[in-house]
Amino acid sequence: MNIIELEHGQNAQQISRLLEEHSRRMDSSIPPYNREVISLAAYEEGTYIGGITGDMVWNILSVHLLAVDPAYRGGGLGRTLLAELEARARQHGCKVSELTTMSWQAPHFYQKLGYEIFGEIKDCPNEGQSKYYLQKSL
Repeated sequence: MNIIELEHGQNAQQISRLLEEHSRRMDSSIPPYNREVISLAAYEEGTYIGGITGDMVWNILSVHLLAVDPAYRGGGLGRTLLAELEARARQHGCKVSELTTMSWQAPHFYQKLGYEIFGEIKDCPNEGQSKYYLQKSL
């Protein structure tokens, strides 16, 4: 046996295949693992001012990245990007959205938009800081 480093995309594809095969052996009713990526960007007069990425598997939207240029924060762009991502996920049959955020990032922002904390890793990455896991019904 050899253990080597493998390009992430290629490795993730092989891991997903193995997991799907295992899941089907355990329960044949589990649907195929079809992952669809959504990547949205906002531009103002040709300048990138923010974006959001996520993916959908089964009926779950996983929000991965959301950022807004500091000059445009507080104007509703983050809310608009997240709403558009959620709307597209609903169109694809997603029933729930999930994401993670750090205590110094945006937990209150997401909570104002209907997300609820369901998990926390305390003292991550430093004492007094936390990583939060949030979800929202779509």
